[in-house]
Amino acid sequence: MTRLHRTHLTTSQKREFAARVVSVQEQGSLSALSRDFAVSRPTAYAAQSAARKVLDEHFCATSQVRHTLSVDEAQLRRAVVMLRVASPTSIRAIESLVPVLYPGVKLSYGKIQSWLVEAEQQAQAFNESVPLDGISAVALDEMFSQGAPVLAGVDLDSGFLLGLRLSERRDGASWAAYLREHQAQGLSLQVVVKDAARGISAGVKEVFPQAEQRDDCFHALYAMNKVRRRLEQAAYKAISAEYEADAVYSKISCEERLKRDKAHRQWVWLRRESRRIVERLDRYEAAMHQVREAMEVVSLSDAQFIGPDTVAARIETAADDMAALDSRAAKSVARYLRGRAPGLALALSALRPQLDALPYERHDCALGCVIWRLIKRLNKSPTSAQRYTDRRHLVGVYAQLIERLGQTQADALLTTLRTMLSGHHRASSAIEGFNAALRPHLYLHKGVTPGFLALFQAYFNLHVRRWGRHKGTSAYEVLRTQRVEDWLTLIGFPPSPQVH
Repeated sequence: MTRLHRTHLTTSQKREFAARVVSVQEQGSLSALSRDFAVSRPTAYAAQSAARKVLDEHFCATSQVRHTLSVDEAQLRRAVVMLRVASPTSIRAIESLVPVLYPGVKLSYGKIQSWLVEAEQQAQAFNESVPLDGISAVALDEMFSQGAPVLAGVDLDSGFLLGLRLSERRDGASWAAYLREHQAQGLSLQVVVKDAARGISAGVKEVFPQAEQRDDCFHALYAMNKVRRRLEQAAYKAISAEYEADAVYSKISCEERLKRDKAHRQWVWLRRESRRIVERLDRYEAAMHQVREAMEVVSLSDAQFIGPDTVAARIETAADDMAALDSRAAKSVARYLRGRAPGLALALSALRPQLDALPYERHDCALGCVIWRLIKRLNKSPTSAQRYTDRRHLVGVYAQLIERLGQTQADALLTTLRTMLSGHHRASSAIEGFNAALRPHLYLHKGVTPGFLALFQAYFNLHVRRWGRHKGTSAYEVLRTQRVEDWLTLIGFPPSPQVH
């Protein structure tokens, strides 16, 4: 406290005096300033020293300011559990990270492990307490941890993870045991989307014989794209070889007749070969486009519904076109499509009765489906030319629908169709997204345990999602309509009470 506090000056006058006294450079100026404010010169010297000290601390020593963070055991326990599941982190890594995050704090391997075991047990208890009676459509799949299959299932409506089961095999008996565990929690399946795994099919048939088993279009599209990339690379390679041969031929002088004729024959052969390979790619892409269109609800070209009875026939026809190509990979994917064609048509077969039951004319429903299909395509950011074409098409179809129904009825139809199409379960994208989240952990651990899988399940279902259709909510919230504010609290790891 300086001598200014004992003067008659007001607060504003003290601030003004301190600001002026710290800027003076000459001795006479300081004396004049003391006379102007009616304070003694020792008071002026003291105010000048205090003001300069405050300014020095603010502008010169800010980089040396240290903030102290207090941490208690509850916070440490929460941090350890979060580090374990939010990223692929081993216990040894957590042991090394704690002193970095909280300087001066060290935790032993045993202490961290004991907290994680406690969290795993409480997460398992929470998982088993969640009713699953609101789930009717799931996607099933398996992953592998050091050769051991991990069975999983995800609700296609909410994204809720049914459970994770570390099993010795992935046959029908293993899948039946997995499904019975969740049947005891109220699970009753009506639709199952799966790949070509026979074990899944056998397990579902044993536990839920009434469930419709639909083949997954994700794997069909993935397999076709994989072959397309291979054929495309072969086409680019053939074109490159043709251009190189042409360059070699053009550099040979006319005097070297034999060499020039040989190079010309090589170039002719390579040109014929590149055209054959490019034509093969074009034929494959045309067949692939036919498969894609067969799995859609409505055709964009004529706004006509694709009948369920024609889906399998179109896929089989496209498979025949692929099998006719001179490519072992194309023949392999053709066999896969033939086997999956009936299952791929089931999703559309289930949707058509719902569309026919709507109180609108069939053509109006088809126009509405065209609108949602165009919106979906535009959201995938196509090329500029395609975007321009799709936008014009969208505006024209929407105007036609309004002209037929009016603004209010058209919007009501589009809202109904949006809800209906969102429940058109034909892809296992939900389970594939979960696989992407779990896969890094399976790579890190030499072998996952049922306890870790239970903890990861609780985290996956309770944490708030940052993107996607259910952005800003957790899977548990969508399934049970209960907001989750802090998932760690639900498994017995609450924060410390705030001290005010």
